[in-house]
Amino acid sequence: MKIRVQALAGLTSEDLVEEVELLPGTRVDEIVKSLPLKETVFLICLVNGKRVSGDHELKEGDSLVIFPPVMGG
Repeated sequence: MKIRVQALAGLTSEDLVEEVELLPGTRVDEIVKSLPLKETVFLICLVNGKRVSGDHELKEGDSLVIFPPVMGG
């Protein structure tokens, strides 16, 4: 199955956007561990615009966006 993955806000040297081929049943945390991300303690993951946990199972055509929490003032 294919999904689209985006890693934003400085998690990689430049924003990562790619389509990846996965086995059925792949979870969000498996994708996060496989990406060349800068080390961070906490990540926010959205699948098709909805916040999900690491154990969320991905499906054909999903869009996964990963970014760190943002603070402002």
